[in-house]
Amino acid sequence: MSEEQPKQLARKLVSTLWFPMFFIVGFMVCYLLPFHAPQPRDMSVAVVGEQSAERLETALNRSVPDGFDVTAVPDEQAARQSVNDREATAAYDPANGELFYGSANGKASMQMLRQVFTPVAQQSGQQLTTTDLVPTAPGDVMGTGLFYCLMAINIPPYIAVMMLLRAELTTRQKLGSLVGVGVLGTLIVYGTALSLDVIHNDPLLLLVGFLLTQAIAWTTFGLVPFVKQFIPGVAMGLFVLLSLPSSGGAIPKELVPGFFQSLHLVMPLGQAVHAMRGILYFDGTGALGATLGLSAWVLLGVALVVLNQVLVRRRSRTGSAGESAADTGGGYEHVDDSDVTVDPALEAPEPVHRRTLAGSVTDGSGAAVPGASVTVTDGRGVQLARMLTSPDGGYKVQELPEEPVTVVASASGMQPAVDRLAARVGRVERCDFLLDPEAGSRSVRPSRVDAAMAGRG
Repeated sequence: MSEEQPKQLARKLVSTLWFPMFFIVGFMVCYLLPFHAPQPRDMSVAVVGEQSAERLETALNRSVPDGFDVTAVPDEQAARQSVNDREATAAYDPANGELFYGSANGKASMQMLRQVFTPVAQQSGQQLTTTDLVPTAPGDVMGTGLFYCLMAINIPPYIAVMMLLRAELTTRQKLGSLVGVGVLGTLIVYGTALSLDVIHNDPLLLLVGFLLTQAIAWTTFGLVPFVKQFIPGVAMGLFVLLSLPSSGGAIPKELVPGFFQSLHLVMPLGQAVHAMRGILYFDGTGALGATLGLSAWVLLGVALVVLNQVLVRRRSRTGSAGESAADTGGGYEHVDDSDVTVDPALEAPEPVHRRTLAGSVTDGSGAAVPGASVTVTDGRGVQLARMLTSPDGGYKVQELPEEPVTVVASASGMQPAVDRLAARVGRVERCDFLLDPEAGSRSVRPSRVDAAMAGRG
């Protein structure tokens, strides 16, 4: 075994297994860290009476440092209203030893509040009484039903993007499919949640759910050309590892570290949870801002897609000098994602009936030529496909016709090279190009023996 072989093996293992290792570390940091010992952090509590609020704040800071943010309210009615208006997670009336809260904000907070305020009431010679001002829907007994409904439409948009990257569809068809998946998924989840009494019937929930699907789908799709093979880590890091603990759905946001609290109204899942709770239980309070946040994610995804299309067209025009007339036909729809390595676990197998052409473009020194133009035309000169080579100089064309095709490779400052070949069903025909500034450009096709060995590999 040569010295290079262990290094190549190590590089191959790292490039193949980085995603599961990323997930393991991510789960430890983003799930175990915030969830292993939940405790109040800056939980807003309204207390009736200025002096009572000051005394209670001092006592709470001794028992739970930085756990509570205490504000004074004039009377019991104001205390109740602060909970209903989402200004406070809970409110306490020391005159009666009564704690007001909303279980719709998360029942884990209710349990924590009872543990903290029971001794507070006992010190005043009272028995703590609790009043749930904002109970959850009848079918959401644990207070997490809404969160699991949103999870059902939070991850599938990412999966849909990964599957569509391999689909033989135009970019518009892919984006239309993402919209369709969002509509269908939202309707399925909404109908199921209604049938189980997990939510109340309110059509505005459909809008929020749909915006969540499109925020994740369009942003993920738009990021693909920019982060390339790292899209699984980037998308899952954003929309799963960071979104779930900051959403306030499983564990209330007041019980997780400040970093995740700060992401609650930034990440799409947290925005959706906040908006839907506002619509369902708080007369719409807070729903508008969170919905606008979701819309901003959608617009970000749209902007990324448009930006990539502009960059593709610009690169196409830059690399068009010296190309034949056949190069001026229609664009190749897969240019924006042809060099993307998607999550292998989610890739669909390629049909065996395809006729596929693949190869690379290099210069006289053997270095890859990224951004070189590769054009495929049929026997009549009609353009079938046109693309730019990836950063490693590679290209790939699928669904070729039975007849022989002409392949032209060109790059700025180099002589073009031409080859003509016929692709066989179920085979990947290899055609490499060596471009040179002088007249030495040519195609380099492997021998039949080499091709057979490559096919078996």
